[in-house]
Amino acid sequence: MPARTPQTMDAHALAVLGFNAFLDWLAQYAASEPGQARLRALTAAGDPAAACNPHALYSQLLHLRQLNVPFPRLTFPDLGDIPARARIEDAILPGEDLLKARALLAAARALERFLAKPECAQAGELGRRCAGLDPCPALAARLASALDDEGNLVDDASPELRRLRSHVRRLEEENRQALDHLVKAASLEDIFQEKFVTLRNGRYVIPVKREARRRLPGVVHDHSDSGHTLFIEPEQYVALGNELASTRLEERDECRRILAELTQQIRDKQDAISAMLDILAAADAAFAVALWADEYRCTLPAFGDRLRLRQARHPLLDRQLRAGRRHAIVPLDIELPAGCAALVITGSNSGGKTVALKTVGLLALIAQAGLPVPAAEGTALPVFAQVFADIGDEQSLDDNLSTFTGHLRRMTDILRALGDGPALVLLDELGTGTDPLEGGALACAVLEALAGRRALTIATTHLGIIKTFAHQHDRMLNGAARFNARTLEPEYAIDIGRPGASHALRIAERLGMPEPILAAARQRLDSDQLRLEAMLGQLEEQERVVAQQESESRRALEAAARDREELRAEVTELRRERRRLLNEAYQQAGQIVANARVQMERLIAGIRETRPGEYDRDAARQAREAIRDREARLATAVRETTPPNRRPLPPAEVRPGARVFLARLDAEGVIHSVTPDRRKARVRVGGVEFAVDCDELGVPDRQAAGATTGDPHVSAPRPARTVSHELNLIGLRVHQALPALSRFLDQAALANLGEVRIIHGFGTGRLMEAVHEYLRDNGFRGRFRLGDAEKDSGGGGVTLVRLGDEP
Repeated sequence: MPARTPQTMDAHALAVLGFNAFLDWLAQYAASEPGQARLRALTAAGDPAAACNPHALYSQLLHLRQLNVPFPRLTFPDLGDIPARARIEDAILPGEDLLKARALLAAARALERFLAKPECAQAGELGRRCAGLDPCPALAARLASALDDEGNLVDDASPELRRLRSHVRRLEEENRQALDHLVKAASLEDIFQEKFVTLRNGRYVIPVKREARRRLPGVVHDHSDSGHTLFIEPEQYVALGNELASTRLEERDECRRILAELTQQIRDKQDAISAMLDILAAADAAFAVALWADEYRCTLPAFGDRLRLRQARHPLLDRQLRAGRRHAIVPLDIELPAGCAALVITGSNSGGKTVALKTVGLLALIAQAGLPVPAAEGTALPVFAQVFADIGDEQSLDDNLSTFTGHLRRMTDILRALGDGPALVLLDELGTGTDPLEGGALACAVLEALAGRRALTIATTHLGIIKTFAHQHDRMLNGAARFNARTLEPEYAIDIGRPGASHALRIAERLGMPEPILAAARQRLDSDQLRLEAMLGQLEEQERVVAQQESESRRALEAAARDREELRAEVTELRRERRRLLNEAYQQAGQIVANARVQMERLIAGIRETRPGEYDRDAARQAREAIRDREARLATAVRETTPPNRRPLPPAEVRPGARVFLARLDAEGVIHSVTPDRRKARVRVGGVEFAVDCDELGVPDRQAAGATTGDPHVSAPRPARTVSHELNLIGLRVHQALPALSRFLDQAALANLGEVRIIHGFGTGRLMEAVHEYLRDNGFRGRFRLGDAEKDSGGGGVTLVRLGDEP
């Protein structure tokens, strides 16, 4: 929604560069007449702030397009002078005007619904610009219920209108039936010209022969063109006709009353409607720009002191080629250093020199209108206070001007019109149309003058004197229209830093020019000129070969990177599979050891209970120590084959250059770049870059080793439910209680419980002794005590075990 400013650009440049044609095409993407008008009224502002003003809006709308969020189609007409007429006291708007207002309110409601979508929370700039939108729901509902799609009042517009129209229909039917009955009467059959009932001046009549007029008394409302037929309303039905006419007048008055009421409601909302019209037109125009920019892969340019076009395309040419399904347009890359005053483009005809001029000029105007440009990310342009162009044949038969005179007059006009601000000057076929020496000398003088006037000049030429002048000037550059010297075909690209060869003789040879003529032409050329052309041709061929080799090398590197990524993925998968298999094996081994411990405790308990004389406490302790040793060795093996836990990288440390760990690759790398929203990062691992989510980034080994607390990760089963702080062994025999005690203590330790209660009761005391002996033999010596009758619930029937570290 760029602000409309007075047009300061040269009208001739706007025309020859196709800016107005572009705006007409862009306007076709808008759904409403006001939206189209707003786009056609865009101007190329010479102010950087004005040019950047709508960038946030378009950026957010393009993001919504990437999310496949459909834009509302804001179809509404131009209200014209309707608001002004509605402001007049006692004015009554006709139904067709009210219908336009209804369409406007419907579009406002559609925009309001769109803004309420959750996805539009990411388009805050659009919401800010639409903050004053009031869809006037009560007025919209009234207009929707009162009007049909043709702008006529419906019967339900008011109860009185419904009653009157029902009465009108009944009276019309009575009139028709009465007159139809009269027409069918046998006694009057010979007086009728034709036997039907019709309407004249709103009255039901019968066509009667003039000579039979006296046989049917009544009112004559009309006659035929010949005068032989009279249209008569029979006397006996005049009263019925009068009643119908009177009811129609009442209906008309009720319609006027309803229209006056609706007009008053619009008058009451005129400020909201005016704001609504402006907001909707701006929103429709913004949606149109986003739709076009998305379709033609446009980006928002930066503004600075250098010209840098990346993969730029002339939008009108791109559209033309797409429509004709011809070959794709060749993008243009141009980058000029800061302080460059002129670029002189040379090379063969049909090499794309003029298209390059028009592309630069049109994209500069589009960018300064605040719009995205059909170019790649990284495109940047200066903001020009003025843009001038001398492109095409400027001769005029009406003004008796030759081609040279036309160009000369245009350049004179440009020099006179140049102001103090930065300007872009585009000159096509500079120095042509006259003697090459004089034309070249004049062209060099013009370039020199423009360089001293804060102008960036881009010119095309075939004259060697201008090439030499640009080469020798410290603020000017040559550019060559790329040409394939082997196939003699243009490649539609510009190589900055060298002049281009014209290849006139070689092209003539290819087109079949006789060899004797070509030989004579070569003899007439200066030997230095021939050597220069040959040298430029060789340089073009060498650059073409180098470019081809670079392209092949780039493709090979990309293929190698893909192969490396595939190999890395395979290695990562093998490592993951290895860890999985080891994990399963250790889990199975751990289960075997745990089962062995349970069996052992059952055996020890059974011996103590059934054969106390054979019980050997030292042997039982050694067996338990052997089990614990197996468990310890198993845990060590798990630790050695399982990578340590990785802390997530703190958000403050997510920055280019930071070293990180990527768990999915099991490798460390370095952050290359981070997106502005800090959700994504590009990480270089082993010379290859990967795009990852920032929440995947972990602390690398050296930091993790210093910051990690606790034991490394061991793949041990976690309890699937909350573990109780209490184990009740009452009712169990010793050989049943000890395995249960062992399992409970393991689960309590994994759940990080601080203290647990073992309820064994009083009984004979054998269960309590067995519990205490188990605790002493399994590392709990000094960490359990018998309950106190005064302090602990359960007293001596409970043993309390502390699971934390020993004091």
